[in-house]
Amino acid sequence: MGSIIAFFIRTIILNPTVILGIVIAGYYKFNYQPEVVKLIFTSAWIPYAIMVGAALLYALFFKHIYYPNSKRINWWATIKSSIGHLFVIALSTALTFVVLYAWDYAFTRELDNYLRYKK
Repeated sequence: MGSIIAFFIRTIILNPTVILGIVIAGYYKFNYQPEVVKLIFTSAWIPYAIMVGAALLYALFFKHIYYPNSKRINWWATIKSSIGHLFVIALSTALTFVVLYAWDYAFTRELDNYLRYKK
């Protein structure tokens, strides 16, 4: 059981692209209302530009792909690998939103705030 938890922490939680997705989701969740977050992610290009730029920079600076049996960097394959990093960032952002909003609704914070100020 300990090795499963260690694998989960090492490969998923400590992945920089996953951490960036969690940070993006946390920023938008805690600074904007849910309706505004939905509007931002359905009509604005800024969060997606941040994700694309971060994925490209991460691939270029930290995750080089080398030619086989060589020390030369395959730049085209490195740039193409940023698509996978972009997918990880987008998926971790979406799943973090799901967890954060489920947490809010599970403990009825939104309903409590609504009923408290409705009187």
